[in-house]
Amino acid sequence: MKKTLKVSAVVLGIIVLLLLLIPYLFRDKVESLVKSEGNKMLNARFDFDKLDISLITNFPKASITLKDFWLKGTGEFENDTLVKSDEITVAVNLFSLFGSSGYDVTKIALVGTRLHAIVLPDGKVNWDVMKTDSLADPSSEEKSEDSPFRVKLKSVVIENMRVIYDDRQGNLFTDIDRLNADCSGDLGSERTILKLKAESGAFTCKMNGIPFLSDTRLQTEMDVDADLVANKYTFKENIVRLNAIEAQIDGWVSVNEADMEMDLKLNTKDVGFKEILSLVPAIYNKEFAGLKTDGMGTLTAWAKGMLSDTSVPAFAVDVQVKDAMFRYPSLPASVEQINLSAALRNPGGSPDSTVLDIRPFTFSILKNPVNVEAEIKTPVSDPDFRFKLKGVLDLATVKQVYPLEDMELNGIIRSDMNFAGRMSHVEKDEYNLLDISGNLLLADMKLRMKDMPDVDILSTDLVFNSRQLTVQNVTANVGENDFSLNGSLSNYMNYALKDGTLIGKLKFSSKKLNLNDFMKTDTTAVANAGGQAAESMGIVEVPANLNLELDAKLNEVLFEKMKFTNVQGKIVVKNAKADMTGLSMGTMGGSVVMNGYYSTEDVKKPRLNASFALKDVSFAQAYKELDMVRQLVPLFEQLKGTFSGSVKVDTDLDATMSPLLETMQGSGSLSTRGLNLSGVKVIDLIAEAVKRPSMKELTVKDMTLDFTIKDGRVSTKPFDIKLGDYLLNLSGTTGLDQSVDYAGKVKLPASAGSIAQLTTFDLKIGGTFTSPKVSVDMKSMASQVAASVANQAVNKLGEKLGIDSTLTANKDSLKKKVSEKVTEKALDFLRKRIK
Repeated sequence: MKKTLKVSAVVLGIIVLLLLLIPYLFRDKVESLVKSEGNKMLNARFDFDKLDISLITNFPKASITLKDFWLKGTGEFENDTLVKSDEITVAVNLFSLFGSSGYDVTKIALVGTRLHAIVLPDGKVNWDVMKTDSLADPSSEEKSEDSPFRVKLKSVVIENMRVIYDDRQGNLFTDIDRLNADCSGDLGSERTILKLKAESGAFTCKMNGIPFLSDTRLQTEMDVDADLVANKYTFKENIVRLNAIEAQIDGWVSVNEADMEMDLKLNTKDVGFKEILSLVPAIYNKEFAGLKTDGMGTLTAWAKGMLSDTSVPAFAVDVQVKDAMFRYPSLPASVEQINLSAALRNPGGSPDSTVLDIRPFTFSILKNPVNVEAEIKTPVSDPDFRFKLKGVLDLATVKQVYPLEDMELNGIIRSDMNFAGRMSHVEKDEYNLLDISGNLLLADMKLRMKDMPDVDILSTDLVFNSRQLTVQNVTANVGENDFSLNGSLSNYMNYALKDGTLIGKLKFSSKKLNLNDFMKTDTTAVANAGGQAAESMGIVEVPANLNLELDAKLNEVLFEKMKFTNVQGKIVVKNAKADMTGLSMGTMGGSVVMNGYYSTEDVKKPRLNASFALKDVSFAQAYKELDMVRQLVPLFEQLKGTFSGSVKVDTDLDATMSPLLETMQGSGSLSTRGLNLSGVKVIDLIAEAVKRPSMKELTVKDMTLDFTIKDGRVSTKPFDIKLGDYLLNLSGTTGLDQSVDYAGKVKLPASAGSIAQLTTFDLKIGGTFTSPKVSVDMKSMASQVAASVANQAVNKLGEKLGIDSTLTANKDSLKKKVSEKVTEKALDFLRKRIK
């Protein structure tokens, strides 16, 4: 007995050891096989992060798992991912791994998979990734012998899959999200019963942008009689649920190489108005279980015929609702007199023969009726549309029939609109062929929502016709902001339906407009000097599809740290550019007139090119409100007084709407008024350098400063600063790093005397704005002393000899020799006097 147990333990240990070791022995072989076979079959790029083999997960089958798998197309689809999956697991017969004749695949499991199928407008598809020679008849004997895989599938399992079908040629879009499915059967046989269970958390289907199903919950359980030789599938016992609608599918589908033939009918069970109402996402997602309804409702659907790349089967979907109502149990009122007659039909053949007809859809909320009618024909070639809307809606009554939660809504909407025509009329700008008429009135509308500013639309009157939309008496408040609009817009149908250019002239006025309220804030985009996250405003993008001329009159405008008053002028928005002409405003304690443009033609690199006429602008306020001033001339912080003049700037802007100084080009001329330099560090250093402390407290007379900006460096032409009787002349450059490279002269008044016959001091100013360094240029001053002494010496020598020194040919040579001898002694003398 003990011996038997020992032998059993040894055998069990060997089996466990084999189960652990075999995956490692075969991993490299299988990984090489997957990649080599994939490259033989696919005209695409694919890869995976890791391959695992397990003999335990699906024992006695071997499990091969690819983790982080992806498959991309080539050419036009090289950036489109066709398949992306967290895990793809294939179960293979264990004993087939030991042979050389092939591998039997019995199960496939997909986890976290995304399939994205695309049809381009020219008909090209992104799933055509199989190489031509791999598309041979798989039933042929030669193919069977060459392939290392034999499919004997019995199970396919899907967990959390998303399937997107984007047909841009047929204007059809479907999205199946959070799909879980389990399909079992013997796919390796000629005929089998497929058992399918599937559930999708959100199923969306749109045609020409019109949603027929939106975020609908789809469930199905069905047995399908599958003739795998003839590729014919007959639906037997099955249940299909769309939200609250439960139905059965009767009929069959036959799949051929190039098309699909079908004869299907949807049989609904006890479908009432409530079940039909469940297809409306906004209602199905809010207290649907307790919803009370009344009225008759029916839903029928069928399809019969051939489906191919160029044709569709005959089909019809018909929804009828008569004298219905619904009411939420927690609310006092109901939506009543609901009537709907909607049909989607096609006689078979061209998809362009599809017709959508809604005539009518009516309802009433507290005796305020609304009537909608719509029709769409030829949806593929040239959509022919008809749309009518007429009714009155008291927004205050909406909360009595629908749970608004954290929302307060009031106001009256009156509409009487009619739109009819073809999309080709819009595309060709043939608006005179469109039938558009009506008006839309809004009055006393109030919207209150959590974490949003209050919105009050006091009045709005929009009048429509085929050529233009007239905007009358639009007055509104958004938070603390107010604005009013009057004018007209043309090409608005093109703008609304196919993203065309909106053209118009508007008068825009406001008492207060805080632009910061309408801009996104990024608290991590930029850091301040202390290393903390600083708030920065996002890029203000100028829409490329606007061609608007605005006459603006704004009492107060706030933008970042700046405040503007009495803003008036013309702004032309066109081609992603805002041109400003004679835009005047009060700001920074003075006034500014702006001419130029702001452009986001390259949205990642906005550009400002403008000229500014400045009058009586405060140095201190300019420093406080303008980042550019703080970076280029932080000296402004210490200056007291105002300046006027003109500035031209051409610069790129960064993601925080601040100038990229290294790209900045510009020029300007500024004159000061009432400038006080008391306490300015560089002036104090100059006074100390020339041993004239009285200069620190002297009053500055008016001065003019001409400058240029190039490659991020500011260069100033020589300019004079009068400090009482002292005259300071400066010129030089400052850089992005706030470095200072200036040269200057200080001319002393006669009352200050002289040093070694000098009345002018030469200065050098370096360092940075925050840590300037001022020194006296002794060599230059010594040269001046030597030249003066030499000149006097030569003149006196000429007097003693009775010669006019100005006529002496060797005068310059004599002066040079004297200067050289004197310069060295002069330097010695100056160093002792100025130390």
